Amino acid sequence: MKVAPRRWLTWGTLLFLALLCWHYAPFQTWPALLALGLVLSTRNAALGLAVGAFSGCLLIENGALGASIKSFTEVHFFGALSGPWHVSALLFTLLLGSFAALIERSGGFQSLIGRLTKSKTSNPKRRLQLGTILTGCLCFFDGLANAVLLGRLYRPLYDKAGISRDKLAYLVDTTSSAVACIAFVSTWIATQLSLIQEATAGQAGAPSAYQLFLNSIPYCFYCTSSLVLAIGVVTWNWNPGPMAHSESAIYPKNTESNPSQGSGAWRAVLPIGVLVVAIISGFYLWDTSPILPISLEKIQSAFSGNAGPYALSIGALAGCIAAWLCLPKSEKSKASKTASKGAASMLAPLLILVLAWSFGSVLKALGTAQLLAQLLQSGTPILWLPAAVFVTASLTSFLTGSSWGTMSLFMPIALPVFLELGGDLPNEQLWNLAPAVIGAVFGGAVFGDHCSPFSDTTIVSAVAAGTPPTQHIRTQLPYAITAATLSIALGYALIALGLTIWVALPLVLGSSLLVPYLGTKWKSVGSKR
Repeated sequence: MKVAPRRWLTWGTLLFLALLCWHYAPFQTWPALLALGLVLSTRNAALGLAVGAFSGCLLIENGALGASIKSFTEVHFFGALSGPWHVSALLFTLLLGSFAALIERSGGFQSLIGRLTKSKTSNPKRRLQLGTILTGCLCFFDGLANAVLLGRLYRPLYDKAGISRDKLAYLVDTTSSAVACIAFVSTWIATQLSLIQEATAGQAGAPSAYQLFLNSIPYCFYCTSSLVLAIGVVTWNWNPGPMAHSESAIYPKNTESNPSQGSGAWRAVLPIGVLVVAIISGFYLWDTSPILPISLEKIQSAFSGNAGPYALSIGALAGCIAAWLCLPKSEKSKASKTASKGAASMLAPLLILVLAWSFGSVLKALGTAQLLAQLLQSGTPILWLPAAVFVTASLTSFLTGSSWGTMSLFMPIALPVFLELGGDLPNEQLWNLAPAVIGAVFGGAVFGDHCSPFSDTTIVSAVAAGTPPTQHIRTQLPYAITAATLSIALGYALIALGLTIWVALPLVLGSSLLVPYLGTKWKSVGSKR
């Protein structure tokens, strides 16, 4: 029987890692190394996390197979399905999958795009591209839905305007993952919050998961940098390397219908508004007493409380009801099927999420974080840990093509290691630095995802825009590397040197606008010579 080269590579990599772990690595790190090796070699996050978690159970139970199976299933896998945060994460993600499907079915985004792109200005190309970025930010609730909707709806307009489909794929891909990662309401947020909650459980003085997430957004340098960079790219028409060739190419005219023929922008805007308002109101109303008068102190207290699981679920349900009510009459009969299909599309990511909880639970039982912290204590300054986490997460995400898998693999390791290393720090300083590690995990996962030929959002963005995925990666790579370089050099490095986030973040964002401007000016000067 002939074995494919990739299979040989997979098993060879696993055998090598197993021997390496056996001889050199402390036993508490074996499950993490095995999971990482399996994810890298097979690009299957669920398989890697499951094998890593089960191998950890074997170590906990001293190799007893029956006890290990019982420990994995009862304690770590099904045990992860209990608790308000975990249950709400599953429910919220399923509901938001349905919400995204209903929004697409309503046709409201078609009309919205038509309004944003209708212009008599002297530079309609720029307005069209800026409209793409704006629409991508409005479609914050799901990365894949963003990619599919925008790519499919904007493609005929880009063809008509003479803008390359590679540029469309870049703008769609940039806004999809980056926006979903930092949006406080998205199909990502339940996963992100649950991973943070799991990693900080039992820590004295720990802020709420939602508060840590909100505090991590400024430290998610890559996501914010890539979005600002895209605005600069459009404003000054900066097309480095392969994108310059794509922009000079001529694409065939597209005969698809114009997106302006949608059924009314309100069908998209109203449900999104209901979703956001319902979640914010849920946070405030759940534990706040008395409700009136409203004050900043009460709002801060509400987001620092325990309302998160309930506010997210109730808000997502309200959003789904609003999306159903806003469907055209001709589409209401298909609402049930549409919602079910949207929820079903989230089952695979949710399996990864549950296995990530199991994996984190096993690592906690093994004491992996404490061991890694001891190994790193003498060699890695704690302030440089976010930079190291960003680079490692980027490489993993690039090789696997899974931002969710990367977050699920690294958050249960990186955040506990940081908390262990920072045990001697004052409590306030510790929790002021923790968001930097969280932002580094998220930013690295998105950066690697943008560069990876195996990424689902990368492939979907290319296909929806009508360009080959390999061509999309070639043209997007210079932009992604630029944003990542600025994130490390002016973001995490400056934080490690002692500067505050309010110095580092403006430098990163300002440079993200400056680079396209200087790149265009440099090209203009070079062409005159």
